[in-house]
Amino acid sequence: MLFIHQLLLPLTEYRYLWRQLTQRDIKARYKQSIIGYAWIILNPLSQILVYTFVFSIVFRFPTDIPYPVFLFAGLLPWIFMQNSVMAATNSLVNSAALLKKVQFPREVIPYAAVGSKLIDLLFSWVIFAVLLMFFGVKLAATSWLILPLLVIQLLLTVGISLIGAAANLFYRDSQYLINLLLLLWLYMSPVVYPVSMVPPQFLWYYKLNPLVGILEGYRSALFNQPFETNIIGWSAGVSIIVFLGGFVLFKRSERYFADIV
Repeated sequence: MLFIHQLLLPLTEYRYLWRQLTQRDIKARYKQSIIGYAWIILNPLSQILVYTFVFSIVFRFPTDIPYPVFLFAGLLPWIFMQNSVMAATNSLVNSAALLKKVQFPREVIPYAAVGSKLIDLLFSWVIFAVLLMFFGVKLAATSWLILPLLVIQLLLTVGISLIGAAANLFYRDSQYLINLLLLLWLYMSPVVYPVSMVPPQFLWYYKLNPLVGILEGYRSALFNQPFETNIIGWSAGVSIIVFLGGFVLFKRSERYFADIV
């Protein structure tokens, strides 16, 4: 029970602090920006245009639905995860003064970094809705299943974020290693290409990647495609393990944070 209490503490007793830090992060990102919060939509939209040109016109990846729609369904969750992990990795270093002065569960800081990117994700779905109308693609009745899939992805994202935040506080070059690993992970996941492009002899190993089940699950839910429940179950299991492992690692190293910064 004590462990569960520790897990929920940032979102219960310290929810006000978590909300304040989340709002601070959002405001700081767009402060003194000419178009401000419009970047929440323009950033993913610009990436969509580039990837669409490269992979649908140059490489001509085969997809059952219009490629921009296919791409957006995978790229939005990926952008959320990538940005969350990188923001959380630097969050403790950027909050050094707060770590020294105030006593609170330190995981609130990376949680807030992920929370601000989650808000970006929710706004970005507006572009997705416009894209669906433009291409005449109707959402399936199973679209609501993206919600449990988002929970699975959140667990995976927060777990990695906690590990990255703690590691970067001890070793500042961790942020560069994590950035490189994320770049590799992008091309080892079905973000810009369909799973059908993966050679059959490598498919079993490929599906060990927890993002495969999550991203394919999103597309299955949105476009009424067959669900691979075993792969999604694997992704859920890995995500829970990563989250719990990241939380334990973070809490065990927490006592040294104030001394290091």
